[in-house]
Amino acid sequence: MVNAQNDSVFSKTTIAKIALVDNQTGKKINLTHPRKKFLLFLFLSPECPLCQSYTGHLNNFNTTFGEDVVQYGIIPGKTYSTSIVQTFANNYHISFPLLTDPGKKLCNYLQASITPEAILLDTSGKLVYKGAIDDLLPGLGKRKLKATDHYLENALAEALNHQAITVKRVKAAGCNINEF
Repeated sequence: MVNAQNDSVFSKTTIAKIALVDNQTGKKINLTHPRKKFLLFLFLSPECPLCQSYTGHLNNFNTTFGEDVVQYGIIPGKTYSTSIVQTFANNYHISFPLLTDPGKKLCNYLQASITPEAILLDTSGKLVYKGAIDDLLPGLGKRKLKATDHYLENALAEALNHQAITVKRVKAAGCNINEF
């Protein structure tokens, strides 16, 4: 397990050394630093109803902010086969790459613990935002009809406008990332 010394700044070099599996090709890849302003990791589980319900919103996010943000869906662990992940991608028309983190090295390094959970980093590896996508799920077993506070989107908008981030962390609610 790799842990960050300071969970507000992550090493781009360390992230680049972590091998993930590209679900489309089945090949191991290492993330190179993108030529965009931000790097967004979305920790997802193909069988999680909450993750499934967020896919439309996350696809729109990718379309809206794609010029500034490189977005990856991360499937932690070895629980889901390539075919399950591909079915998830196809059924929900996921427009961003889904990568599997079989050893959960990225998951552990970034200290992700819930699906769905968003971690937004700037080009230097500094944490911009970590946690819930919005306030749709204020707690486990509690769901609003409509989100009213869009934490991830607000943090990105503030960062793009060179403003202080109003809300930098919100505890994500959902399923714990398993040990498999």
